[in-house]
Amino acid sequence: MGRSHTYWDSEFENNYYDSSNFGEYQRNLVFVAMPFTEAMLDVYYTIKEEVKKLGLNALRIDESVGSGLILKKIMKGIENAEFLIFDLSEEKPNVYYELGYAHGVGNEREEILLIAKKGTKLHFDIATRSVIFYDSVEDLKSKIYLNLSKMVKICREKEE
Repeated sequence: MGRSHTYWDSEFENNYYDSSNFGEYQRNLVFVAMPFTEAMLDVYYTIKEEVKKLGLNALRIDESVGSGLILKKIMKGIENAEFLIFDLSEEKPNVYYELGYAHGVGNEREEILLIAKKGTKLHFDIATRSVIFYDSVEDLKSKIYLNLSKMVKICREKEE
């Protein structure tokens, strides 16, 4: 996003927060951070399908081509995406790290969707955030579509 303010400046209404600074991003790009496990493949395909229905493009880092540095690709994906989805299931430290990075570069709450399988333990810093819990991929479908469509509407209206 490349904003001069951070997520926390927005949340705590600090002097650095500039609501007119939308940052730079690739329109319609949704970066997805989640565990790369066999059990999560159906979840990712469901996210990708619902994102596509909204005219957006989902990107998970393992879909990028070339042999560049993975961490650099992740950072660029987070910085360049218009929207971000973080699946906190399986409590993977890298997903928490990437979410922290997203907050640090200025992504705002309307641009970040947090999801997790029901029963996932949320750690201290995230436990107070709004997280959408899902039972199954069928349950996830409607939740992704509904929440992401609201996010798109809010963000696009702010730009007008």
